[in-house]
Amino acid sequence: MKNETAVKRDKKFSEEFKKELRRIVLELLLLSLLLIVFTGICIKEYLDKHFTHFNAERTALMEEIFDIRVDDSVKLIRYEDDSILAAIYEKLELETDNYERFMSENVNAVLEPDESCNDRSFLLYNYKDESKDLKVESQANGKYLITLTHWD
Repeated sequence: MKNETAVKRDKKFSEEFKKELRRIVLELLLLSLLLIVFTGICIKEYLDKHFTHFNAERTALMEEIFDIRVDDSVKLIRYEDDSILAAIYEKLELETDNYERFMSENVNAVLEPDESCNDRSFLLYNYKDESKDLKVESQANGKYLITLTHWD
């Protein structure tokens, strides 16, 4: 009699243990699925805000954001949007052979040299009355890397 009771008890415990184990495995699978979906969404958001390929729509957006005109003398390199909620932080890198020509012919905004910049390895200009700046760096290949930054 004690043996039968012990067997029934062990069987009942075994069934309860299996049910609990199934519940835990199911929860872990659901959690894993949610993690995969969340990771996919994060990667999509990152790729939508960081790109190196520019079509006509993206180029038009860059022209609007940074108040510039893109022509054959300008090569768009990289765009990053690290904005968080209401805090805007966007950056566009482009390359040109002649930065002075780019600034006079392709920048529609009024620029002022940033006199507070002590670093002589690059030139820094601020957009007048806007929270944007333009940084010019000389590259080894004789071209210029221009970094436009917008924050708010």
